[in-house]
Amino acid sequence: MPVPLRFAPVLAALTLASGLTSARAEVKPLAHYHLTHEQGAVRDTAAPEELANRVESGPALRRSGSPKVMSDAPEPRRKAFTGAVAFAGKDQCYRIEKSLVPDDNWVLEAWANPRQAAAKGGYHAVVACGDGGSGFVLGQIDGRWELLVGGVGGFKLGDVKAGTWTHLAVVKSRGAVTLWVDGLRVPGRAAAPGKGPANFSIGATAPGREPFDGWVAEVRLSTFAPGAFDPAADLLLDTATAKKSFALVVADRVALVERLLAAPGAVAVTRFDERAAGDDWLLKPPATPASVQVLPGRDRTSAQVMLSNGLVSRTFLVTDNLGCVSLRRSDTGAEFVRAVKPEARVKIDGAWVEVGGLTGAADHSFLSPDWFPDLESRPGALRFTGMTVGEPVKPYDWRPKCNAPAVPWPPKGTRVTFHFAPPPAATSLRGLGVDVHYEVYDGLPAVMKTFTVTNRTGRAVVVDEINAECLAVAQDQKPRLHVESDYSFATGNLTGESSALGIHVPGGPGGPWVNYYLGRGTTKWEGDPEWGSMATLNPAEDLFLRNPQKALLVSRPPTGPAAAVPDGGAFRAFRTFEILSDSDETERRSLAQRRFYRLLAPQVGEHQLEVHCPTHDTRTLKACIDQMAELGFERLQIEHPAGIAYDDLSAGHVKWLKDVCDHGATKGVRVGAYELMMASQGRGAAHNCINPATGKPGSLFGQSGCGCSRWGADYREKMFRLIDATGLGSFNPDGPYHGDPCAATDHPGHRGVADSQWRQWEYMCGILHECQRRNLYVTIPDWYVLNGQVCTGMGYREASDNLDIALQTVLYRQYIFDGTFPKTPGMGWVNLNTEVLRGGPEANLERYETQFFNLIASGAQLWVRGGGLYDGPKSRAMVERWVKWHRAHREVIAGDIVHLRRADGRHLDYYLHVNPGGKEKGLLLVFNPADRAAEQVLEVPLYYTGLDRTARVRSGDAAPKEYPLDRGHRAKLPVTVPARGFTWYVIE
Repeated sequence: MPVPLRFAPVLAALTLASGLTSARAEVKPLAHYHLTHEQGAVRDTAAPEELANRVESGPALRRSGSPKVMSDAPEPRRKAFTGAVAFAGKDQCYRIEKSLVPDDNWVLEAWANPRQAAAKGGYHAVVACGDGGSGFVLGQIDGRWELLVGGVGGFKLGDVKAGTWTHLAVVKSRGAVTLWVDGLRVPGRAAAPGKGPANFSIGATAPGREPFDGWVAEVRLSTFAPGAFDPAADLLLDTATAKKSFALVVADRVALVERLLAAPGAVAVTRFDERAAGDDWLLKPPATPASVQVLPGRDRTSAQVMLSNGLVSRTFLVTDNLGCVSLRRSDTGAEFVRAVKPEARVKIDGAWVEVGGLTGAADHSFLSPDWFPDLESRPGALRFTGMTVGEPVKPYDWRPKCNAPAVPWPPKGTRVTFHFAPPPAATSLRGLGVDVHYEVYDGLPAVMKTFTVTNRTGRAVVVDEINAECLAVAQDQKPRLHVESDYSFATGNLTGESSALGIHVPGGPGGPWVNYYLGRGTTKWEGDPEWGSMATLNPAEDLFLRNPQKALLVSRPPTGPAAAVPDGGAFRAFRTFEILSDSDETERRSLAQRRFYRLLAPQVGEHQLEVHCPTHDTRTLKACIDQMAELGFERLQIEHPAGIAYDDLSAGHVKWLKDVCDHGATKGVRVGAYELMMASQGRGAAHNCINPATGKPGSLFGQSGCGCSRWGADYREKMFRLIDATGLGSFNPDGPYHGDPCAATDHPGHRGVADSQWRQWEYMCGILHECQRRNLYVTIPDWYVLNGQVCTGMGYREASDNLDIALQTVLYRQYIFDGTFPKTPGMGWVNLNTEVLRGGPEANLERYETQFFNLIASGAQLWVRGGGLYDGPKSRAMVERWVKWHRAHREVIAGDIVHLRRADGRHLDYYLHVNPGGKEKGLLLVFNPADRAAEQVLEVPLYYTGLDRTARVRSGDAAPKEYPLDRGHRAKLPVTVPARGFTWYVIE
């Protein structure tokens, strides 16, 4: 990889000094204009009639008007001449009606000294080829130096300093145009100009046009061999000082690359090896392990670093900083990055700080590797200093329990940490460090990103806001990128169109609570302020194209964090996860999301058959435990409205609860209990959330306690004391921290409204992490999946549990169908309320069985609510039968659901459990809502079972039959389903 051109002078000097080359790159002047020593001797005399060309046989320029001579010249050029031409009036210029600039491989340079810092009235040409409408003009507009390319627009070189000699240069090499000021390359590229009309002029584009108000000492146009331009030797500059300082910079860069190559855990390569997975990763786990590869540039002043696992790769370019230049699917080659952005943005003490990132690309609609040599650090950004490679870090403790498969934890993969420090000029940031962490995992097309801010400034700092990810995404791949973070709770994921608005949010979408509570998650798709592309779409088509230019992904919290970081302390951001899908198909994209949870939130594989008993009566609870142990149920929950208080350590409460838990332990049944923890649970005036809109107590779900109040700290300490004292095996709160801000300023755990959400989220995560460390089973109705939660509601409307059970059967199949797109079956719970069975289970056996099978066959967490599982021999036998059936097929039932036909109350509805790695590769469940039996031939897609040509299908306990699969992996399967009944088919 070539080094960026702004460092080319140093590299050329180093190469010459080392004797590695015997030939010096040279330009061939085509035209060269300046006064002689004699012509510049007398100030304010008339400039010569002709400005001679110093190139033999080159054309001279004719004077127009009466420009003057000034006896001055730029310091580096005074040995060659001591004079300059002063331009002022509109009639003044030197020109020839001829185009001197060749098509390619040329450099045009000029020494100019403006009288004014801000010149008005359009472009004031120092040099022009053409008339500005076509061709190009190099000159001054307002307070900046600019190259005007006809038909395209202007490209800034830098700010104008009045009374100062400035060297300006335009280089076209192999079709690419770069701009230079005083020997330093301007980041980015300019558009390539056309020739324009026959004109080459100095001082104005033509007589009567806007003149350059100042002095021009020298203009030279040269050509060179393709790729041979060397600014160290080929510009009209004395680069000795620059060479010396650049040499130090280059030496530092070489040392950095050497450290990357030697980093433990990284693999030095001469070319990247992504080793793309050959099989469908959803059917057969890829064998390619995750790795970090380092590819040095030819001169080791630059490098690329790639994280890869055979499914996804993320690649970073290292020049004088580090930036992400690629995020792609290795197996399909689909590229998700269109431009380079900062690695993160952090607002500290009121000022935004960029972390890493590179600038200089010619466009932001796509990114060409040809531009990599032009990319350099974003001004003022924290600079990359090195990296550390290791294994993924587990965010919380977890051990397999409750029927969960024994998956590795933390997951297998690779973690790389990029270290950043302030540039030397940023004295106000001295002592501040940022570490950006990435993880990739074996067998998963996902990348995790987070960062840590360390404070060694000698003072406390406040992290006001953060952008934990800034990714310029290719427009066509945006729909295939699933992004979420672990900064998540109930209202954090609501949207303005949320289904919960009509239930919980006063006033609905336009209510006064919306601004404070509807977080819309941390994933924001925004317009890119640096787009700068010629690829702008027709705005009349934005709606039809789904506004694809909102393709800047920003991961940030809805408010805050406003976290105070003491000297010597650290701030840890939330984790952002990006899943790269290989398809637009909804099922396939959601299967990837579900596989992600199984690997990175392994507790979602835990599964319990439960009874929720709404009483405190010890005898009833023990009898319920006995029934559960008898039939294979695994957890008892002391349910609402009885519940418990987790912070009640009174002797009687502890003794009673321990008695129940001890009985459960003897029967192999975990005991847990319900409590309404924070939402709708006022904890006293000193501890409640203060509404930011009113400054008075008030919260979204009625009055809520604040987790950062003194009550919150006491509650946490007491709840774990209660759990230890009683032997509770699970923690099952309703209304944990759900998103309330709190404007109180006297709560010990937060300073005010700005940091209240962040600190309360940390508080709740800390409780859940401790629960997992203690091996507890955790169910809560919010979304802390990536922080230790097992499951949430499959659908959510509490009133549905009290409907007639016949109505519930269809509603719950809709819940299951819809809820298992973003969730595995076990990530959702379903309720079977026996209290709606008037007369009890025995008297309503058929309806009880239909709903019992409906729910237990789904793989969801089955919660039977009531005083027991049966009340007679028939209901006992029914429960026993289906629990044994469930245990026999538990592995495939725990597999993912392929969605085939949603329940509509009119026709057959059905879905398919799949487990391509098991003996039973599929389980088809078919339901009939009608009051008469149904016979139908179903086309069942079996691709995700892993079967290819044939499938052995077994209906109930009958002998299996073999069915051929068509090219779409579909089997035509005749089914018969009784009225208001169900049937099932095992696929092998």
